[in-house]
Amino acid sequence: MKKTFSKKEAVAYLGLDEKTFDNYFKNAAEFSCLNRNGGRGRFYFDEDALRKWKDGLAWRTVGLNKDDYALCLDFALAQHFRNYVQSDFGTGRQREFGQKITNWVKGQLGEVAVKKFLKREFNEDIELDFDIRDKIVLQDITAVKENGKMRPPKIGIGIKSSKPKSAFLVLGENEIRIKERRSDIYIYCRPDIPDDHLLRLTKKEINKAVKDKPHYSKYKDLMPDFINISCEVVGWCYYSELREVKQIPGQEFEGIRFVKESGLLKKTKQDWRELIKQL
Repeated sequence: MKKTFSKKEAVAYLGLDEKTFDNYFKNAAEFSCLNRNGGRGRFYFDEDALRKWKDGLAWRTVGLNKDDYALCLDFALAQHFRNYVQSDFGTGRQREFGQKITNWVKGQLGEVAVKKFLKREFNEDIELDFDIRDKIVLQDITAVKENGKMRPPKIGIGIKSSKPKSAFLVLGENEIRIKERRSDIYIYCRPDIPDDHLLRLTKKEINKAVKDKPHYSKYKDLMPDFINISCEVVGWCYYSELREVKQIPGQEFEGIRFVKESGLLKKTKQDWRELIKQL
């Protein structure tokens, strides 16, 4: 007889916070509940289905170390000091330093995770574009190793990153409608970068600066150390599989977006082999 979990038990089994669990379950199509009578009553989940999802998550997750982070931070700082990004995409709002750096680091961490994932699971070597350019970089994978030599990929690959709780791969209207900017395939990643990542990196200097200040004793033992950052390489899809929307659950966009639920992305080993064959 199959074992079932209540929602509370399922949340604990997967090790997710309840908000992320609800987002994955209700919006992302990551996993589903058992049939309910007329859509009423409590939610119950099949243990085997949850175990399969949990094992898949572990397989898709890559650990990023301090060197990986430093590579991404270096890129983000170079972009910042050349005034590459001044405001939020699609709005006129000026972004403050911390948010801007975090967004850039997050995006680059996703790219590094894809590179490490393809090498670890399929022994596939790729190159990423970490150069600082005047023009928008159209594709994120710039070379693929074949017969011992690097060559340009045969298709365009875009790599997009968002927060771990995010349920959708989201692309801006111009990224899809403008053919020259569009990728053939989009890979979606969820790096778990802490919002205090800059504090963790500079902990020693901050401690030195504030150790003789009146409130130091209240938080000196609470300041976190830098630890490896986990990143889920969620899956991928063809651009033609994205759907056009003006909103997703919990968020209304200014204009059009193209989206795909994270649970509906291609993510099995066979799916990834299909992508690699096209590179």
